[in-house]
Amino acid sequence: MAAGFIDFEITWRADVFAGAPQSSSASSFGTLGINFRARKPRDDQERAAALAARESAACSIAPSQGME
Repeated sequence: MAAGFIDFEITWRADVFAGAPQSSSASSFGTLGINFRARKPRDDQERAAALAARESAACSIAPSQGME
């Protein structure tokens, strides 16, 4: 959201380095190719609604036992 985009989604992902000379290096780092889609909000009201929805969907993570 830092760039002002909303409705971000990954539409496709694949191991695009399979069969390439350096495929073992890419796979050891979990490298994938992706296509994504996002859009700019139409106005400030739509941007504010997207921010509010994002904040309400945020969750807090409780510390694990012994990880304090």
